[in-house]
Amino acid sequence: MSFSLRVLLAFGVSLGILFGEGRPVQAQAPSISADTGRVAPVATAPDSADAVLEMRLQGLYDQIEAFRDIQVRVQQGVVHLEGSVVQPQQADEAAELARSLPGVLYVANDVSAQTDLADRVTPAFSRLQSYGTAFIEFLPVGLLALVVILVTMGTARWIGGWGVPERMRVSPLAWGLVRRIVQIAVALVGLVVTFDLLGVTSLVGALLGTAGVAGLAVGFAFQDIIENYLAGVLLSVRQPFRVNDVVAMADQEGRVVRLTAREVVLLTFDGNHVRLPNATVFKSVITNYTLNAQRLFSFDVGVSVEEDLTEVQQVGIDTLDAMKGVLAEPPPFARVRELGDSAVIVRLHGWVDQDQADFHKVQSEAVRLVKQAYDEHDVEMPEPTYRLQLYRAGDAAPHAPKGPASPVVEQAQQIDVNPDQRLERKVEEDLRTSDESNLLSR
Repeated sequence: MSFSLRVLLAFGVSLGILFGEGRPVQAQAPSISADTGRVAPVATAPDSADAVLEMRLQGLYDQIEAFRDIQVRVQQGVVHLEGSVVQPQQADEAAELARSLPGVLYVANDVSAQTDLADRVTPAFSRLQSYGTAFIEFLPVGLLALVVILVTMGTARWIGGWGVPERMRVSPLAWGLVRRIVQIAVALVGLVVTFDLLGVTSLVGALLGTAGVAGLAVGFAFQDIIENYLAGVLLSVRQPFRVNDVVAMADQEGRVVRLTAREVVLLTFDGNHVRLPNATVFKSVITNYTLNAQRLFSFDVGVSVEEDLTEVQQVGIDTLDAMKGVLAEPPPFARVRELGDSAVIVRLHGWVDQDQADFHKVQSEAVRLVKQAYDEHDVEMPEPTYRLQLYRAGDAAPHAPKGPASPVVEQAQQIDVNPDQRLERKVEEDLRTSDESNLLSR
C-alpha cells in the first residue's frame, strides 16, 4: 500500500471520531495484510444495549413518584443521573436502584435535593390530603365497629352482674364460672364481627392461634391453681358438707368454716385453722359426722376371764341406758370382742343425738360411769400382768364378795351432756369478721 493511501485512511478515522453523533464508537485499528496489501475491515460495537438499559431504567424511575424528575443517560455502560428529588436520601436510593440492574458499570449521580420550600411541602400536603380522604371514607365503617365494641362491652358487663336464680340450686362458684364463660363467648363474637367490619379477618386466626398457645402455656404453668379451682367448683356443686359440719378429711378433723375458690378452711377441736387445697379434699375420703344427727360411740373394757360375761354386759348396758344423752332407741348394746390370755375384751356401744347432746361429752361420761359401775359390782379389770395361783385338790377357787348396790344410776341422770357450742360460736365469729368469700350453704 502506498503512503498516501495510509494517510487518507487515518484521516478518515479521525474525522469519524471527532464528528460522530455523541456516542463513542468502539473501533479497532485498521490492519494491513502483509500478503495482499489490503486494509482489513474495522469492527464497531452497536449501542443498542445502552439504549435498552436507558429505556428500562427511565421506565422504572417513571413508575416511582419520588424519582419522576430524574433523567437517565447511558453511555458504554456508564449511567448518568440528573434531576432533583425531595429528600437527599432519595438520590442515593436512585443510584442504588441503577446499580442493581445488570450491565451497569458505573453510576454518575448528579441528582440534587430540592431546596425550594414549596417543592418540599407540596408532597407532604398531598399525602395528608390522601390520608384525610381515606379517613373520611373509613369513618362510617369505623363508627359501626366502635358501636359493636361498645355494645359487646356493655353486654359483657351486664352478664357479669347476673345473680344466682332463686329457682336454680347452683353454687356461687359454679354460677360464676358459667357467667365467665358466657362473657368470654360474647366478647369473642364481638371481636370477630369488629375484625370483619375492619377487614382484618386474617388477624382472627392469628389471635386464636396465639390464644391457644398462650392457654396451653398458662395451663401447664398454673395447673395446680386450675386444678384447685375446678375441684372447688365440683365441691360447691356437690356440697358434701356445710358450714359448722364436723368432718374428717385428709387426716384432719374439725368444723367447716368456709369453702373458697382454692381451699377448704377447717377449725380443729384444738382451735387451729387448717387450710386444705380443694384438689386434696376432692380426692380424699370425707367423713361427715354432722349429716346424720344420730352417731354411735363405742369403747372397749377388759375384764377378768373369771367374770360372768353376761353379767358384765348387762351392767354396762344398764349403765349406758340410764345415762342422760344416750338414746333409748336404738338401745345401747355390748359385744364380746376378744378373748385374751388374762382378759376378755368387751365393747360397749351407745347412740347419741348430736342435736341434743355433745357426742364427746357423752362418750367420756360413759367410760367413766361404766368404770365406776364395774368397780361397784366388783368386776375385775386386770392389768396386762400374769398371776400364778396354786390350789390344793378339792379346794374351790377364791372369789371376792360383791359390794353393795352402786349409785351409778343416780349419777347417770345428773351428768352434763349439753352440746358444746364454743367451736360453733368461733366459726360464726370467723364468718362475720373475715372478708373471704364463702361458697358453702349454712
